Amino acid sequence: MTAPKISRTPRASGPLAKDFSLDDYALYNLVRTSATYNEVMAAALKRYQLDTAKWRILILLDHKAPQSVGELARRSVTRMPTLTRILDRMENDRLIKRRHLSADRRVVEIVMTPEARETLEVVRSVGQKVFEVAFDGIPDKEIERMVSTLKKVRNNLDRSPYE
Repeated sequence: MTAPKISRTPRASGPLAKDFSLDDYALYNLVRTSATYNEVMAAALKRYQLDTAKWRILILLDHKAPQSVGELARRSVTRMPTLTRILDRMENDRLIKRRHLSADRRVVEIVMTPEARETLEVVRSVGQKVFEVAFDGIPDKEIERMVSTLKKVRNNLDRSPYE
């Protein structure tokens, strides 16, 4: 398989650069940062019997509820079989309830329980502390630029050169 043609030349820090350094490669650092964040959050949430997947689902449901299972899979960046197992555990822990849409019984919506709301209120401070540590010494404007840049990168990747 040949590499796709990209409409512009690669940046100097990309994998084709003569002096390419993995440690300075933006996408490698993105993955490493994400993995480190997940490790730190997992350790912080453990004492509350939560993991990062449950935390992410609760935050998503707090932002918008109810949500369909499909929508949750997309927004949580979780494959459907994995999400189903997570939701099974959350239902057993009495954190969520599943309900079928009356208009279309094939669609299952997820809602948080009152227990989940209480849990989220407690662990929200955990997420805040991790956020504060992660961005210690970084000005708000830099954080805003980073979020903007990450959104642009994600949008660019949605236009895969392999399609």
